[in-house]
Amino acid sequence: MKVKPSLLNIAIRSLAQSMNVHTMEHLVKRLLPNYDLNQRTGFPPSISIPNLDAARQIVYDINDSALFPQFVNILVEISNRGWMGKRYDIAYLHDIVKEMREHGFVYDSHNKLFVENHAVRRTRNWGVLREGYEYVLTFLRFDIVGNSELVRKYSPDIINYTYSEFGEILKSAIYSRNGRIWSWEGDGGLIGFYFSHKNQIAVLSGMEILHELFLYNRLHCRLHEPLRVRMAVHCGNCDYSDNEEELKKLDTVRKTVQYESLYTNPNSLTISEVVYTTLDDIIACEFKPISSPEKIKLYTYRFAGEK
Repeated sequence: MKVKPSLLNIAIRSLAQSMNVHTMEHLVKRLLPNYDLNQRTGFPPSISIPNLDAARQIVYDINDSALFPQFVNILVEISNRGWMGKRYDIAYLHDIVKEMREHGFVYDSHNKLFVENHAVRRTRNWGVLREGYEYVLTFLRFDIVGNSELVRKYSPDIINYTYSEFGEILKSAIYSRNGRIWSWEGDGGLIGFYFSHKNQIAVLSGMEILHELFLYNRLHCRLHEPLRVRMAVHCGNCDYSDNEEELKKLDTVRKTVQYESLYTNPNSLTISEVVYTTLDDIIACEFKPISSPEKIKLYTYRFAGEK
């Protein structure tokens, strides 16, 4: 997140007017555990650091560490719930929240943190995942069936047009549920979900894609045959990295790809047991168990119109 000077200045004034230096230093250590304010400012321990100097140094260091949204999360939290047994009236908090919106971030009250407004910006980490930290994420893997044959059979213009239209179907389903494209390799890719009921919204995204693709094939597809996809959803712990190649090595990602490529029929959605057990009953009942040589418990959904 690139923070404008106007927002930094508001944050500095807010911090300086809302708490003393001792509290500021404890606050910043929630994000930077080894932070030493005297070392950062150059003031020796025997001299008191002025509030404004301390606030300015902390806000600049937080911003340089790419932790500004997390910092504002904490300000909102201690304003609403207090901290260490004390309530804090955070000055200019309304102005900070307003500026965050103008920066493309909105407050997610369910998860109690600022996240990217998908209508403004869509990065892989939602603006909040940090390099090297572990998160529980849900992935939706998709793959266009028979891509090599389609490319040989149809002109590049028809293929590009068809794949582009499928991409719009997919984006509509995932962006409306705050999903993010983690990778896209022409005929397939990986979608990540992190917030709210992430397993359920990933599954609903996959189901919507199948439904919309069914209609697309009958009304708009330029191919002389239906466009078919395979999809799978799985959830697990992941050490986040900004490096796409490192993300592909994650065990949860590899399993998601495996479930899609080995156990999923065309125009079907396969989900793992860990995902299935978290679904609402009305959705879970649409999935049927399937068998695998490795005795992995998987479940599959195929749109009734395809049967």
